[in-house]
Amino acid sequence: MAPDMPQYMEASRLAPRRKTQGTPPGIGLTMAIAVISGAVCWFWLASGRANSPGATAANVSNLTEVDEQELEGALTTLDVPNAALPQFRAGKDGGCRRPLAWVSLVSPPGEVPSQIRLISGTYVSPIFEVSATPVRVAVPFPAPYETGHGALTAIEVGGSAAISLLPAWRVSARDGKATRAVTWHPVKNCSARNG
Repeated sequence: MAPDMPQYMEASRLAPRRKTQGTPPGIGLTMAIAVISGAVCWFWLASGRANSPGATAANVSNLTEVDEQELEGALTTLDVPNAALPQFRAGKDGGCRRPLAWVSLVSPPGEVPSQIRLISGTYVSPIFEVSATPVRVAVPFPAPYETGHGALTAIEVGGSAAISLLPAWRVSARDGKATRAVTWHPVKNCSARNG
């Protein structure tokens, strides 16, 4: 038997070995990291931190400020008493004016003309006719200017309209009343803003 023994051992060394069916090395650690990351992300989203004013989200748009040279045209789109207009103009002594924001209203291609009204803070705009030709209107910023964020609301939407913000906001009659979070970049020195 002794002579056969080395042949048997030699044959077993040369025979192909079966691979064991097990977990590849490191897959357990990878799965654990994925589960922990998913849980942390879920808790972060659920806490509301993703919707904080500083967060970039798909449902937040930017407002642009009315320039000084465009101010008189912008004032013609406001629905405020004449006594309130001076707050939007710079004083003779160079005092600061209350800033205004621009939005443009337009109907999507192929849609019939419609109407829309905007609410910005406590300001309620007149009803604007919206067609395929864009109309540019001014609104006061919806929150104190220095905060840099607020919300616009569209009401009395008859048909569909696109409100040109960055990115654009699309509203339709079925929305009834729709609100959009908006941001802007306050200029700290009003003299720089005014000229």
